[in-house]
Amino acid sequence: MNGFFFFQSRFSRPIKLLRFTFAFLCLLCLSACLFACRKDVRYFDYVSELRSNVFLATDENFSLRVYSLVKESPYSADGVPRERNTRTEIWLTAPSGNTECSLSFTVGEKTYGGEMSFDNVKAEFYLAFPLDSSALSQIDCTLTYGETEYALSAKSVLEERTLSAETVLTNLVNAEAELFASMTDKYGFAGEIYLRLIYEDSPYYYVGVIDRNGKTNAFLINATSGKILAKREA
Repeated sequence: MNGFFFFQSRFSRPIKLLRFTFAFLCLLCLSACLFACRKDVRYFDYVSELRSNVFLATDENFSLRVYSLVKESPYSADGVPRERNTRTEIWLTAPSGNTECSLSFTVGEKTYGGEMSFDNVKAEFYLAFPLDSSALSQIDCTLTYGETEYALSAKSVLEERTLSAETVLTNLVNAEAELFASMTDKYGFAGEIYLRLIYEDSPYYYVGVIDRNGKTNAFLINATSGKILAKREA
C-alpha cells in the first residue's frame, strides 16, 4: 500500500504540470485566434455615425452649431451598420421659435442653406443638407431672422493637437481589446460604432460600441491625449 502512494505521489506532479501546460497552450491558441480576428478587421468601417468636425458661433442673440456628419440611413442603434450618407447639420438657438428663420453660406462657388424648421423638443431651429464640411476651418453664415440679417462666423473646434477620429478608435480598440475581441469573429465585427466629436470648453470624443442586442458600451475620450476619461454600459 505504501508503494502505491509513493507511485501516485511520484507521478502526480508531472501529470499536473502536463495539464497546466496543455491548458496554457490552449489559452495561447485562443488568444492568438482572437487577436488574428481582431487584427484583420478594420473597425472604422463599422462606424455608422461619424461626427468629425464641429463649428460654433455665438453672439448676444444667437448660438449656432454646425456638425459635419456621416450617418447611416435608416438611423437606428441596433448594432447593424447600414449605408451611410454625408451631410451637414445646423442647429440654432434664437430668442423665439415663432419667427421665420433662414441661413445660407458659400463653399467654393456653391451656396448652401435654406429655411430652417423649428424643433419643439430641443427648442432650436434646424437645417440639414448633403455637404462634406469636415475639412473646413470656418463657415461664414448669413442668418435671416424675421426681417433682419445677421452675420455669424462659425469656427471649427479642431485644434492642431486634436487626434483624428480614426486614431481615437484605433487607440480604443487596443485599450479595450477584450470587448472588441468578444464581438469579432472570422466574419467580422458583430456590431456598430458611433463616433462623435463633441465640445465642452475643449474637444472630446464620444464613442458608442453597440452590439446586436442594442447594448452600448460608451466611452468619453480626451481628443488630444486619447485617454479614456469615463466609460459605462447602457
